[in-house]
Amino acid sequence: MTISIPAAAGRTEVLDLRYVAAEDLIPVLEEEAEMWRERLHWDFAASAELVVRFVGMRSLSGYALVVDGEVAGYSYYISEPCKGLIGDVFLARRFRTWERENQLIETTLRALIELEMVRRVESQLLMVDHPLTRRMPLPEKMQTFRRAFFIRAAGAAVLRESPGARRILLETWREERNEDAANLIVLGYERHIDSQINDQYQYVSGARSFLINIIQYPGCGRFFQPGSFLAFDRDDGQPCGLVLSSIVNEGVGHITQICVLPHARRYGIGYELMRAAIDALEAHGCHEVSLTVTSNNLEAIRLYERMGFVLQREFAAHVWDGLTSF
Repeated sequence: MTISIPAAAGRTEVLDLRYVAAEDLIPVLEEEAEMWRERLHWDFAASAELVVRFVGMRSLSGYALVVDGEVAGYSYYISEPCKGLIGDVFLARRFRTWERENQLIETTLRALIELEMVRRVESQLLMVDHPLTRRMPLPEKMQTFRRAFFIRAAGAAVLRESPGARRILLETWREERNEDAANLIVLGYERHIDSQINDQYQYVSGARSFLINIIQYPGCGRFFQPGSFLAFDRDDGQPCGLVLSSIVNEGVGHITQICVLPHARRYGIGYELMRAAIDALEAHGCHEVSLTVTSNNLEAIRLYERMGFVLQREFAAHVWDGLTSF
């Protein structure tokens, strides 16, 4: 698929990634890796290597934006029955405009709708500029959710044991607990706004897939088992919360998931899970720990701020739903 845009913007076309040489993407990916380090303190190298590998194999679904013969940016997507995920959209600084970013996004949406028969598309594009104020493609089908990225420097707040510690037993993550964790995620996010952003939280098979992605793939860093825990109620022995963490750069950890069942909230269990993960990450040598949260989840944000997390930047989660061919 090739789509031209006005000549005033330069000789620009959007090409299927199958017709792009992997080495032509490397300068763009190097610039993207630099931006991930600057904005989020993340090492993007593992993700960039996967993009290069799969583009080289002609097996990554997506598009490259080419300006005057030079690869200026790219997008890729993942599809499953009736649902798609825009995994990334990035344009090099000297080529970046809202119009060009939207051209990549719209081309990706069009492919998902027309080629993959998708009706719902999710994205959290941390490198797209001004995602909360700009006009995006297909706005009549789109919901925007404000999200926040927080970082905690080591020693930013003293983390003392709370009364919640006496209510739970913590178990370091074990693969055999995957089913317990999947069920816990579904129950924990029932009627929660985050289940509108990621519909994998709504059903057990989706939660299983979510856990596999967190543990096996580098999108949220390298899974850190010593800093990932399940919490069990001391009275009945049932799982009531979990925290998962990863290493996203040398000396930088990330909380990839924190979840407590509704009936177990307000007892300090979330705090204790976070404290255990942070302690494990810092013992591993992390001088920073980051996390993301939906901005209207005020209770969670108050907890994170008490624990020393500081807002670094805001971004958007976008969901297009009820899509039809256009």
